[in-house]
Parts: sequence; structure tokens; C-alpha cells
Amino acid sequence: MTHSHKHERIVVVHNPNSTRANKVHSGVFNRLDEHDISYVTHATNYPDAEANIADMQQTFRNGDTVLSVGGDGTAMQVANGVLRNQHADTAIGVLGYGNFRDLGKEQDPLKLLDESARVAAVHPLTIEVNDTYLRDAPGYMSLGFTALIASRFGTKSSRERLKAMPEWTKLLASIGQVGLDYFALRNQKIPAFHTDLSPTVEHAATDLFALNSPQAGSVIRSATDYGRESYFGFRTNNVSSVLPNIPFGIQALLGHAPARTVEELTIHFEEPSTVPFQTEGEFVELTDVNKLFIYKDPAKTLRMLRSAT
Repeated sequence: MTHSHKHERIVVVHNPNSTRANKVHSGVFNRLDEHDISYVTHATNYPDAEANIADMQQTFRNGDTVLSVGGDGTAMQVANGVLRNQHADTAIGVLGYGNFRDLGKEQDPLKLLDESARVAAVHPLTIEVNDTYLRDAPGYMSLGFTALIASRFGTKSSRERLKAMPEWTKLLASIGQVGLDYFALRNQKIPAFHTDLSPTVEHAATDLFALNSPQAGSVIRSATDYGRESYFGFRTNNVSSVLPNIPFGIQALLGHAPARTVEELTIHFEEPSTVPFQTEGEFVELTDVNKLFIYKDPAKTLRMLRSAT
């Protein structure tokens, strides 16, 4: 369902450490100023996602239009700030000024604020660890190899190096970094686990994905926009060898990433484990994990702005 939206107050949340932060002033602030659009700004000041979310909760009001200006991690933090405040009348627009821009590639704020823009309902993933709420993920989450890759991109040295590069080299540099990290990390397996879908214990998986958007990590692409549905996509991979993953890689690049559709998923670890975890590129090392529960809470809906073009 889509409909128009009036902007009571505009809050621009920007990440000074994003890889395209040097373009935000001209691409966002100047554009808004030139058209006499009033707004307030909020910077993500902390390296810890939870600290940023708590800070945002103090700024956001119900009925705001919040523009997330950064990468997927910034958008995830904005979404959690809105959801935890239970601000049902708040709309979120994602402007892609980070390294990975799976949740929004639009960079012109006027296109999201125009009266022709629509509001789309997105149903996020809710993640619990050992029966305790952790966070919501509007687009995707993963365990294992991909989470470790995200941890490398999240380092200050990686962000500063990519930020200083010319625009056209950023993607190539990112691919190169993934390639180097692949050989360093590809043999690290997720601790032995089984899911509520099967009693079979998995010992060889290096990756576990829960997909809730048409794209994840700028590589995995799906024809299904899971965020608009009551279900999400689930799959595991073993990336320790290249050849077995070529068919999946080709399908993913063509927009047909194979995944099993589920409405909820419980992951049971065979013993308390340390697990690499990420949502939208924001990495957390989870410790003493017995189980993860991933589901869609029908009471949670994000109102996401989409440009008409």
C-alpha cells in the first residue's frame, strides 16, 4: 500500500564517517537550503550502533519525516530509533551516501520530499538472542563470513581510506577488500547449529542469511521484495570453496538469489557459542548464544519514502 505524506518536521540524520560524507553538504544540505526547506540535523556521533539509536530516540518525534543520509547501517539505526519510539506516523527516507546502499540509492532529498513521492510499508525482521530482543533489521541480517566482512568495512581505517578515494574507485576498492578478506576468513565456520526447520546439525556452513529486501551487500539480489510481505528469505552457504558457489553467485547477480521463504526461524546452537552477526553492515560479536529467533512482528511497520522516478 502506498500513499502521499505531509512533512510536519524534517530531521536529517547524517553519518560524518560514511564513505561519501564529503558529498552530503552539497548533495543534501545545500539542496534543501536552496529551496527554503527547513530541517533539523542529527549526526551519528558514536561508533556503537546502540548508542546512536538511543541518541536518535531523544531527537525523533511522532510525525517527523526522517531522512537517513549515509549507508545501510545509518538507515538501520534510524529504523530502530523510530520503531523503539513506536512512532507510527513517522516516515523514513533513505539517501545513499555510504559504501553499501542496498536500502536506498537516491541521493536527491527533493525527490523523496516531493508531493509525488509515495510511502511504502516495510515489515522489518525482529531478532532475539537467548529470548532477549536485540534489534530490528529493515533489509537483511547474516551470521558468519558475511558478518566478518562487514566488521572489516566498519573499521575506521577502512572508512577513512574509502572516503579519501575518488568516487569511481570506491566500488573497485570495496571488491578488492572483499577479495582479500575472503582468503583470510573463508574457512571460519559458524558454530554447529540446527534450525526449527530441520533436526540436521550443520557443521559446514560459513554463512547464514535472512533476506528482507531485494538486495543485500550489493551482491545478493532477489526478485522478491520480502520487506512488503509477512515472510522473509532464508539460506545457508559454505563459501570455503569457490566452485560450488558459482551457480548461487550467478543467480544472485541476475536477481534470482535462491532462498527458502519462512515466516519465522529459530536457530539452535549445539552449545553456547560466539557468533559473528550483522544487520545492514553493522557488526556485533554475540557471545554465549544458545539460540536466535528471527520473525516479523505484525505490530511493526516502517513507512518508507519512495521517489516517483
